[in-house]
Amino acid sequence: MPVTQQNVPKQETRLRVSLIHMKVRTSLKANLEAASATVRKAAEKKPAFIALPEYFSVPNNMEHFDSAEKISKETYEETMKFLADISKEFPSIYILGGTVLEEDHGVFYNTSTLWRNGSLIKKYRKRNPIAVELKAGVSRGDKPAVLTTDHCTVGLLVCADMFDQPTIKAVVDLGAELVFLPVAAMGTHPHVAGHPLTEKLASENGIYVVKVGNVSSNARGGRSAFITPWGIEQEVSDAVEDSVMTIDFDMHRLREYRKSLKKKKEKSAA
Repeated sequence: MPVTQQNVPKQETRLRVSLIHMKVRTSLKANLEAASATVRKAAEKKPAFIALPEYFSVPNNMEHFDSAEKISKETYEETMKFLADISKEFPSIYILGGTVLEEDHGVFYNTSTLWRNGSLIKKYRKRNPIAVELKAGVSRGDKPAVLTTDHCTVGLLVCADMFDQPTIKAVVDLGAELVFLPVAAMGTHPHVAGHPLTEKLASENGIYVVKVGNVSSNARGGRSAFITPWGIEQEVSDAVEDSVMTIDFDMHRLREYRKSLKKKKEKSAA
């Protein structure tokens, strides 16, 4: 395909991104109401992207999941309608819709969605479900997802995909500059200092990572953070509450870093 104005991301210096760190509720209605309020709060900052957590609309924590089919039937349609509607309300903003439990011919996937102006423009099925998901009937996805947007090249991953090197490599090889990583709360999750896997992804490949998670009173959950090749730029507190974080990523700095990485790799291969 010839290079045209339409298929090349804008060479912006600053890229504003907001993430929504959500408290886990006990009902679909309460989760969607919280998501609605926080998306609107984030939109006031006029970001290019707003991101929601993994399973943001699903009641309770992941360790309570027992049937992907049941959860999908109870949450999928309303969640997708919510995302379409809220996206249409803010047509210039890309909205990362966390994840939903999607059915495809009787098979269930933990699916991340990306929206623009009311339309679903990209989806990604988690390739590395954890044990509790597999037990509940969640299947493995098999395709990476990378999309060239108006602003940059975006890659989609979900939570435990960070433990699977082939999945990470697929997104890196397709040229992702900004990776969205929705994650979810587990009461059994141990405390981890920093964000070692995402920090490694960012520094070794020249990628910005938006790790967007949730929290509840009995689970630390995934600690939301903005992670760059040179460190953690912002991270949520341990407070059990909804919060919105916004950052202006320096895309020029990232692209210069990626150029230097490429030169180092070429030199070492020579």
